Amino acid sequence: MSIEAFQELAPKKLIWLVEKGFRRAREFEKKSTTMATLVYCGNNVAFEFSLDVRDQCVDAEVIQVKDGRLLRNWDGGYSSDLYNHLVKYEGYRGKSTGTRIKSPELSELDWAIDGWISLLDTAGSTLLKDHAGTLG
Repeated sequence: MSIEAFQELAPKKLIWLVEKGFRRAREFEKKSTTMATLVYCGNNVAFEFSLDVRDQCVDAEVIQVKDGRLLRNWDGGYSSDLYNHLVKYEGYRGKSTGTRIKSPELSELDWAIDGWISLLDTAGSTLLKDHAGTLG
């Protein structure tokens, strides 16, 4: 997994968030030699997907949005790892990779991104509605 591959592949796969009313928020994205993030914002909920090349891991976080700003826990808002949020607040009891099946044709990066998409699609309907008060 590389930063370049992540920045090329993830937006193509995450286009369905745009179709659900979220916008890619490049102004909140970060990039260094070891990590990169992609952020998708609604009016009240944001998702940050991050790649750490050292760990070869893609993570996802849910973050409160207020007045166009990301408000993490330390800013007086709410933020959490997506999987932990779904377990705690949505009663999700499945795998952190969602319901997808491993295909030999998929790269590890494809597999990781597809897992977050599957998880959101399976258990994230409340977050995807992007209602005020969903996260605080």
